[in-house]
Amino acid sequence: MERDEFLKSLGIGLALVCTGSCFTACSKGGDSEEATPNNGTGNTASIDITSLANIGSKSKVNGVLFIRIAASNTLNSFLATEPACPHEGQEQLNWVQSENKIRCSAHGSEFSSTGSLLVGPATRALKIYNTTLTGTTLTATKS
Repeated sequence: MERDEFLKSLGIGLALVCTGSCFTACSKGGDSEEATPNNGTGNTASIDITSLANIGSKSKVNGVLFIRIAASNTLNSFLATEPACPHEGQEQLNWVQSENKIRCSAHGSEFSSTGSLLVGPATRALKIYNTTLTGTTLTATKS
């Protein structure tokens, strides 16, 4: 193999490795929100509250984002919302305990614990779903 041929094949091989790495890095990973099994059917979703161990813990189940907002294991310690910000559909909603609100880390929209829009760029409220708590099972009903 001549030097020019070797360098060309080395360059092509390196380009293929870099391209593969980029596709892997840009693909959706299996973080805990995505890996949660679908518990519920149709317009309901359920989760065991023990899986939401800390304030701010969240998990998406059957199209509902469950968030722990307080330390106790009462109904008022949890929220069930639509999983994406109404601004651009980004699934980056987080509970901000110190400010008692939900913030979308993508573009900064903020919502109260009742879903009211506090700060845009979102132009509508965040859907908050009714919940029931039976034992350690929290169930949301999408409306």
